[in-house]
Amino acid sequence: MAEELNFQGGDRLPPQNIEAEEAILGGILLDPEAIGRVSDRLVPQAFYMIAHKEIYQAALQLHAQGKPTDLLAIANWLTDHDMLTRVGGRIKLSSLVDSTISAVNIDALAGLVMDKYLRRQLIKAGNEIVQLGYTTETDLPKVFDQAEQKIFAVTQERPQSGLVHIADTLVNAFQDIETRHQGIALPGVPCGFYDLDAMTSGFQRSDLIIVAGRPSMGKCLSHDSEILLSDGQVCAIAQLYHQRQGSLLTLTKQRKLSFTQPSAFVDDGIKPVFRVTTGLGRFIETTITHPFLTPQGWQKLADIKVGEQIAVVRKLDVFGQVTIPDSEIKILASALNNHGDQHEVIENRLDKLGLSQKNYQTEIIPSIIFQLKREQLSLFLNCLFSRDPFIIVETKSDRREIIYRTLSEKFARQIQHLLLRFGIITTLKTSDESNSLGAYWQIKINEVESIKTFYTEISAFTDKLSLPEETTKTIEKNDIYWDEIVSIESVGNKQVYDLTIPETHNFIANDICVHNTAFCLNLAQNIASGYKLPVAVFSLEMSKEQLVQRLLASEASIETGYLRSGRISQTQWEPLSRAVGALSEMPIYLDDTPNITVTQMRSQVRRLQAEQGANLGLVVIDYLQLMEGGGDNRVQELSRITRALKGLARELSIPVIALSQLSRSVESRTNKRPMLSDLRESGSIEQDADLVIMLYRDEYYNSDTPDRGIAEAIVAKHRNGPTGTVKLLFEPQFTKFKNLARQNNY
Repeated sequence: MAEELNFQGGDRLPPQNIEAEEAILGGILLDPEAIGRVSDRLVPQAFYMIAHKEIYQAALQLHAQGKPTDLLAIANWLTDHDMLTRVGGRIKLSSLVDSTISAVNIDALAGLVMDKYLRRQLIKAGNEIVQLGYTTETDLPKVFDQAEQKIFAVTQERPQSGLVHIADTLVNAFQDIETRHQGIALPGVPCGFYDLDAMTSGFQRSDLIIVAGRPSMGKCLSHDSEILLSDGQVCAIAQLYHQRQGSLLTLTKQRKLSFTQPSAFVDDGIKPVFRVTTGLGRFIETTITHPFLTPQGWQKLADIKVGEQIAVVRKLDVFGQVTIPDSEIKILASALNNHGDQHEVIENRLDKLGLSQKNYQTEIIPSIIFQLKREQLSLFLNCLFSRDPFIIVETKSDRREIIYRTLSEKFARQIQHLLLRFGIITTLKTSDESNSLGAYWQIKINEVESIKTFYTEISAFTDKLSLPEETTKTIEKNDIYWDEIVSIESVGNKQVYDLTIPETHNFIANDICVHNTAFCLNLAQNIASGYKLPVAVFSLEMSKEQLVQRLLASEASIETGYLRSGRISQTQWEPLSRAVGALSEMPIYLDDTPNITVTQMRSQVRRLQAEQGANLGLVVIDYLQLMEGGGDNRVQELSRITRALKGLARELSIPVIALSQLSRSVESRTNKRPMLSDLRESGSIEQDADLVIMLYRDEYYNSDTPDRGIAEAIVAKHRNGPTGTVKLLFEPQFTKFKNLARQNNY
């Protein structure tokens, strides 16, 4: 069956050469090396016959996976994808082989098929332009623009030139040497960091540059930090890391909770952690650099003092879909209140329900309770709070308080969390009272709105007390509650993890809001601003809006927290306006397409280069491990990606910078400075890179270091020059790197 196109031209057939198509496919089936000679210049759409296109696509898929493209392999691939009959069966494949003598001329045949394809595309574009001319309701400037786009799209599909005589290259090389001798410019693209430019002579065109660092750079949570999932389950972040999936809560720009999926799960090794405890009794253990949301924006723990406020969750409106008999809920609640025989009773009841759990003694409240529907979870809490003497209702200064006491801290924290599902804010602390088993943990409800919600949702005391008076406190129309920090204590070294959250870059852990690329973004900004060279930034993790926000913070020297919250002072509006104007003039182009491939990037960069009419200054990819490569395993996939990126740099004669993560092995060493062997997942990253720069900040690991505010750019590999370390100033509040040394004449 032939390709169906909307051609105008009477009875004339569209340009095509069926014999050349058959010869190409026959050559691929005969010669295992043939596919490599045409794959970069012959696209599947170039085949006029649809069956030919599908056979060629099968060959490309096998070639991308490093598999042979012989008759048997392609036949099996087509069979597995239910396409063999559609292309004509094994008889069709055999006829292609029988009619082909060799693959010697496959390059020329590929050029012929592409020529016919481009002519068809030109005819198609011409017909579409004709139709645009008849569209009178569209403004003429828009018609011209659409017509140009259609022609431009055709020109971009032409194959790149192949071998070039050495004389042409010698002329260009001599001109470059002459320019450098006159001191006009660096041989490469200057990055704006003077010492780094001196070491590298600028970023060389056609180089693949890897900038690597540990993910999060110390922004991590203790392994036992608890995450609430969309089905009501509560699991430790370590468990979430191992299962590699889960829908969890994040805080939006409007400070509303919504569910999201992490894009990466990070094991960051063993690090010093600190326990942050709030006035409500909530706590979380993080590294000293982990950011918390404050009224002034996101701030790392090192910059927050006792007495300041951080954001905690006001209400967790999350319930499961599990139901169990009401009678069993009452029995479980009764057993939990009766501490003497709770373990045996709970185990027996769970076994009866087929819900036995091995960790019931450490978790206290069975995990199935957290997944109950709203009405059954309410019943469970009702039963807990209905038994004396564990409930005390007090009146102090005409204010009512509901208090629940237990000897188990874990049990108390689980109840505090479950009450928060209904929007009931509680305070958790130890009581002055105790018995022979120890001190009581006391859950207190004393906020008027929370007491009213308790009466409405849990209804434990409607027969004993009247509802409290109307509250005079103004409730914010968002999902956070400002809670005061009462202590920050070191708890030693612990295993830590982190999650990468797309767009919002924060998540909820232990019912507290916590947060989770600046160097390469600064490079892009320097090149676009100082040298007016176009820069393309492909962000696979952050949105365009977030990238722009970082650039604004850096350019205006305003903390990102203020920009996120919109809390801009009168004196900050002027530098912010100047920054907007300056960035608007910079030739920076952003793409935040997730899971983008190198092929798609190449197409985007080619278009941009054609539109600009000049070479680009830089291509930045954030980050390598989020790219799609189509391999059998991740190592092979990354190998293909890095080779393709190197090819992209050479083909378009531009430096390509790709961010990469380092493995956690660096955390196990006394000296935390990264080495080439720490490059994560694939040795091909080091092999294909022309320049490897590793970022290190000593203050992340050593709080008393003399190098506070200093970042090291370690040039660990330099194919065409020296290696060494360049020190830069780093301003974390602006995510901005600056020169430490004065500018010299290079």
